[in-house]
Amino acid sequence: MALKSGKKTAAIAAVVAAVILSALVIATSNVFVQKNISPSLANSTNSASAHKLKVIASFFPMYEFAKNVAGDRADVSIFIPIGDEPHGWEPTTQEIQDVQNSQLFIYNGAGMEAFIPTFLSAGNFGNTTFVKASTGITMLNANETNADPNEAGPIIVQGGKDPHVWNDPVLAEQEVRNIGNAMEKADPANAQYYENNTVTYIGKLAKLDQDIKSGLANCKMRTFVSFHNAFNYFAPRYNLTDIWISGLAPEAEVSPQDLERVETLAKQANVKVIFSEDLVSPQLADALSADVGARTEILSPLEGINKTEQQEGITYLDKWHENLSELRDAMQCP
Repeated sequence: MALKSGKKTAAIAAVVAAVILSALVIATSNVFVQKNISPSLANSTNSASAHKLKVIASFFPMYEFAKNVAGDRADVSIFIPIGDEPHGWEPTTQEIQDVQNSQLFIYNGAGMEAFIPTFLSAGNFGNTTFVKASTGITMLNANETNADPNEAGPIIVQGGKDPHVWNDPVLAEQEVRNIGNAMEKADPANAQYYENNTVTYIGKLAKLDQDIKSGLANCKMRTFVSFHNAFNYFAPRYNLTDIWISGLAPEAEVSPQDLERVETLAKQANVKVIFSEDLVSPQLADALSADVGARTEILSPLEGINKTEQQEGITYLDKWHENLSELRDAMQCP
C-alpha cells in the first residue's frame, strides 16, 4: 500500500506542476490583455469586477484563508457546500464546470478532497491553477484505524498522510502563505495588496496561537476526547493528549472494541467531557458519555460550518476561539 501510494503521489505531483505552470502563463497573459482593452473599459467599475481573479476554495478553512488574502481584489467562493462534511464528498457536473471557469482552485491536499486525483488526471482544467495549500508542510503519517473506504480511504490512497494541518494555527500560517503566493503570481498587478493581506492574516493566526498557548497553559488536565482524529497536529503543539473515537473521518464505523478502548482511556484520565462535532450526529458521543459518566459538548474540527453560522459571518478565528473555550472548560483551566 505504501509503495503504491508513493508512486501515485509522485504522479499527481507531476500533473499538478504541469497544470500550475500552464495556468500561470495563461493568467499572466490575460492580465496584460486586459490592461490594453480600452481606456473606457479600464475605468469601468463593471469591467473591473468582471476581470477580478476568480478563486474557488475547497472547504471552510481553505475558503477562510483565501478570502482573507483576496480582500476585494478577487472573487472567492467555496466548493463543498456549507453544512456538508467534506470527507469523501464528490462534486456534481455543474460544480466541476465552475472549477473550469476559475483561475485558481485552492485545496488542502493529502486526501482531504477525494476528488482531486480525478480532477488532475482529467485534463479539462486548462485555465485553472490547482494550489495545494499544504505544500512544504511536514505531515504526519495517517493512522489507518477505522479507515472507511468512502471517507478515510482517499487519505490513505493519496499518500497516507494526516491532512488536518489547518487545526494547528502555526501550520495554517504556511497554508496562508502558499495561497498568498499563488494569488500574487496569478494576478501580479495586485501582488502587493495580496502580500499585505497575507501578512495581516498571518499576524492574526500568530495571535490565535498565543491565545491558545496562554489559555491552555495551566489546566488541571492535559487530555481530551475528540470525535474523530482531526487534532494530531494541534494536540502536541500545545502539550495535550487527544483520545479520538472514530479515526480519520467522522462517519467511519467504530467497533465495540474501539469504543471500549476509548471508554477505558477516558476513565483513566478522569475525563468529564466527550466531544462530538458540529456536522455529525452526537448519538455515538452521547452513548460514550453515558458510559463514562461525562457530558457531551462540541469541539469543531473546522471542516465546515452550518448555514446559521454562515449567515452570522462566523469565521475560522471565531470557531477556534469557541474551541478554546470548550477545551478550557473540559480540561479545567483557570
